Amino acid sequence: MSEHFGVIIIIPAFNEEDYVKDTISSIPKDIDLVILINDGSTDLTVKNAENTFNNKKWSKIDNSSSKSNFLIINQKNKGVGAAVCNGLKKSLDLFNSGKLTELFPDKEEWIIVIMDADGQMDPEDIKPLIQPLITNRADHVKGDRFDLKGMPKSRKFGSFLLKKLMRFASGYPKINDTQCGYRAIKMNMLEKWDFSNFWSGFGYTNWWILESGRRSFRLEEIPVKCIYNGKKSKLKVRIFLPNVSLLIFMKLWRRGWDWYILGKGTESKSVRICISILWFSSLASIISIPLFSISGLKAIIYSAISLFIVKKLDDNESERRLKSGKYPLIE
Repeated sequence: MSEHFGVIIIIPAFNEEDYVKDTISSIPKDIDLVILINDGSTDLTVKNAENTFNNKKWSKIDNSSSKSNFLIINQKNKGVGAAVCNGLKKSLDLFNSGKLTELFPDKEEWIIVIMDADGQMDPEDIKPLIQPLITNRADHVKGDRFDLKGMPKSRKFGSFLLKKLMRFASGYPKINDTQCGYRAIKMNMLEKWDFSNFWSGFGYTNWWILESGRRSFRLEEIPVKCIYNGKKSKLKVRIFLPNVSLLIFMKLWRRGWDWYILGKGTESKSVRICISILWFSSLASIISIPLFSISGLKAIIYSAISLFIVKKLDDNESERRLKSGKYPLIE
């Protein structure tokens, strides 16, 4: 992939016996390490994965005899977010312990790629996905499936609504595909990451973006292919949407509190004051309708204008922070 950059692929897997073989088989030979996180599978996922790694003549990391290595970690069924978090922490542990340097002394920096086990992510997209990290344009990169064919219409509609909410809440005003789990992360970003909190299940992609945006890490999106192979999604919409909506609301408040009330990383006091006043007064205006019988139309108009101004000011502040040259702005 790159002469000086090592690449680790993390594959979260839960009951993917029908797809994990093809997923692993498709991984390029020049990948240095693959970490498969078995999230409590009850089928042949692990056996099929091990057989495929052996057929590719890859070595277990503790008994390495080749340039390409693999590691399988078993955990109780905690959810895809917990599996990804476990893989990221293991990658960081291998780096901090010197194991990666021991195995790959020529690699000066490391990149971690998150790739699902269901065969819906094209390995050919790995190179463009990691390029912004190699050139130091970003701290992490994610896939963007929106301008490409293949996504079911129902998923497109739901993703469109979430995109609008996430643009408002995340601190990334130009983000497109908030649900794509295909991502690449620099190791030095993981060194600054807080692993004491994480999102366990579906929605972890939203959680990661929201937390990353709050702290003003640099994010870039790269177009990736959609491969829908007829596999039915495990996501339960009736559970996912309320949980993620609550997550977005809570993270919006957390970011607003940190940026504008506490002023973490925000240089302009006038922006802080203006956004704080307009935000709280717009909410108070809406609440006052049933409490004080105030004209609903006037309150809605005032709130709409206030939130529009808040959105514009917040977008400008987000862009300023991402171009500041300081990453992250909140430790």
